[in-house]
Amino acid sequence: MNLSSKAVIAAQEMLAGESGLKVSVEAIQELRGELNRESIFQVDTDHWSQKMVERIPPNRSPKVSVALVKLYRGQKEKLADYSALATLEIELSSTQERADSLRSLTSDYVDALCDVLNRNQGLWSRGVYYAGGFTVDIAPVSKGGLNFVQSATFSLEIHLWQE
Repeated sequence: MNLSSKAVIAAQEMLAGESGLKVSVEAIQELRGELNRESIFQVDTDHWSQKMVERIPPNRSPKVSVALVKLYRGQKEKLADYSALATLEIELSSTQERADSLRSLTSDYVDALCDVLNRNQGLWSRGVYYAGGFTVDIAPVSKGGLNFVQSATFSLEIHLWQE
């Protein structure tokens, strides 16, 4: 498996795993007394341009996409045959009929993603290390088809190596 695939797969498994995003979302909703049903979302590795996303029919449940957007190879690590610094983007996109419920849902998922990333600093898998730190860009709510849409994009750096 190549380095770029390792980074994306490790992030996807971390988010979809037993102690991943679902646990954090449900904990946030339970604190507010709003946990009325199981949290449903989709985690995949799609990476589409904005024009393509507008053509794909919206899914009612939030979608979390993990993609590698940059790979940087600087100085060689002494103990690894190959090493690189990868920039991953985790994009959350969702649609709702009402703008206020969409803002609340996006806020819950952004907080949950922050929690998951904070809890999972360190080694994600062999050759994939997350030291911590990320940025989040939250897009404004906009009209999309019959509903409102909103997205948030997390950007984080991952250290990769192959022995």
